[in-house]
Amino acid sequence: MTPLDLSQPLYPSMAPLFDILNGPVKMAIVEAAIELDLARVLEDHSDLEAIARALEIDIDPAGLGFFLDAMAAMGLAEKKNGQYTNTAFGRHFLDSASPVFMGGLVKNMKAMQHRNLDEIVKIVRTGPPEVSRVQHLSSEAKWEDAVRHLAAYQRGGMAVLCADLIQDLPEFHIAEKILDLGGGPGIIGAEMLRRLPRAQGVLADMPAIIHLAEKEIEKEGLSHRMSFIAGDYNNTDLGSGYDIIWASHNLYYVRDRDDFFKRIKNALRPNGVFICLHEGLIDERTAPASVVLPRLSLALEGQDVSFDKGQIAACLVRAGFARVDTRILSLPAGEGELVIARPRKKAHS
Repeated sequence: MTPLDLSQPLYPSMAPLFDILNGPVKMAIVEAAIELDLARVLEDHSDLEAIARALEIDIDPAGLGFFLDAMAAMGLAEKKNGQYTNTAFGRHFLDSASPVFMGGLVKNMKAMQHRNLDEIVKIVRTGPPEVSRVQHLSSEAKWEDAVRHLAAYQRGGMAVLCADLIQDLPEFHIAEKILDLGGGPGIIGAEMLRRLPRAQGVLADMPAIIHLAEKEIEKEGLSHRMSFIAGDYNNTDLGSGYDIIWASHNLYYVRDRDDFFKRIKNALRPNGVFICLHEGLIDERTAPASVVLPRLSLALEGQDVSFDKGQIAACLVRAGFARVDTRILSLPAGEGELVIARPRKKAHS
């Protein structure tokens, strides 16, 4: 048999097709691992027979073995000399007893990102489906449910990442008052306060979310340093005198952007800084794929909320901010655009 000369291929590589086919398999493995709570079991059992007994499996555990091998192939478990153990990833994110267990987040995100995928052809031909009130992205009830899982997401690394992003700003270490705008469970704001022992924080979000955030801030031991504003940020008084205002992936529901960002500017001290983190779509809204693809289902049902690169920065300039800087970051969930805006031209030296 004559081998194909790959230096002059007749066709593009087929590799992307096989990578795509693996996607549903990976999702099914993660969901099954969560449902079986295998990361919890692997903390106490490593032998296949012992794992089967812990799961109350009375039949030949061959199927369990194949599944554990697949988990190991994905890096969700390890196998050595026939014994199975957790990886750090499985121990932290897939064990139901972990403070950063991501099972609820996976379920919640799948409900948003996958619910219309089986209906793509129908939607393309006939138009977007009707969306129930509770599934609208602006629904308070929807985010009340989601925020229960966002606490683990923020604790699991996002809060530290966000605080790291702004810690080197000249305004950070002299800040006395910060606003976590639309902060959900408030873990990001709490991490900032932890690094600013003399500062006070304010968390602003919808009333039902504030009820949950108060409990999370109490867990963080920061109830004495964090106060709360409950209401729709479009019309609620957000206060004033802030050195730092932070907003992350929550500005989609601003109704009048010019007015809103003027209010943000007025809420800052003259030497304050507004920082936000959102996606920034490029290439005529076809990239980055890490943002476009998971938001397809929402877009198909008429809930396309993604920002273009530079869109928020332009709003801030129109609102009167004197200096607006942006940069693209690689985040766990995909690329994001960090926007830093100051009312004055020069920051503190």
